[in-house]
Amino acid sequence: MDIPSAGKTRILINLGSFLLGRALQGIIGTNPSFETFVATDSRSSSLFDPHHIVVDVFALAKEPQSQWPNARMILIDTGLPEDELISLLLHHKFYGVVSTDTPPEMFSKVLHTVNSGQIWIDNDKIKALLHNQQFHQKPAGRANLSKKEQDIVAFIAQGLKNREIAQKLCISEQTVKTHISRIFKKVDVSCRSQLVPLALKLRI
Repeated sequence: MDIPSAGKTRILINLGSFLLGRALQGIIGTNPSFETFVATDSRSSSLFDPHHIVVDVFALAKEPQSQWPNARMILIDTGLPEDELISLLLHHKFYGVVSTDTPPEMFSKVLHTVNSGQIWIDNDKIKALLHNQQFHQKPAGRANLSKKEQDIVAFIAQGLKNREIAQKLCISEQTVKTHISRIFKKVDVSCRSQLVPLALKLRI
């Protein structure tokens, strides 16, 4: 494999679809300031030290950031449901979220933005996440959550069970249940999955 060129921004494209990866490489490769590599397996990409990793939900299952901890991850959203996308945003440290229908000429702008240390999320995604209708019914409830209740909302969004939350907060499992019941009433929801969008809003 070729040694990465000095001075170029190195981008590892690690998608579930090799064909989609090649197509994206063709788009990004038109900019001479970027050097791209499409990952086919961990061995073939181990010699490539990327600045950024472009991933989709399928590639995330392989935990690419454990192999390249210093690289900034950019998520390609292939049409994920809002709750699933929000859950991914809470679980992983992304520097960008880009839809598959993003115009090709925008990809260079996305990469330059991330390269400068900023965050890029498509405007339509921002609107969808922040304007989720479930939490416009009772906006005051969000402001009334205590710090501990906000922590519990975040843990629930990360998929933790009551027992695990109790261990994290050094409280009893029954106390966790009481807090969750109070949270449900405050924000007017009826199940744990409905707290995921709220967790993202609290984080923002």
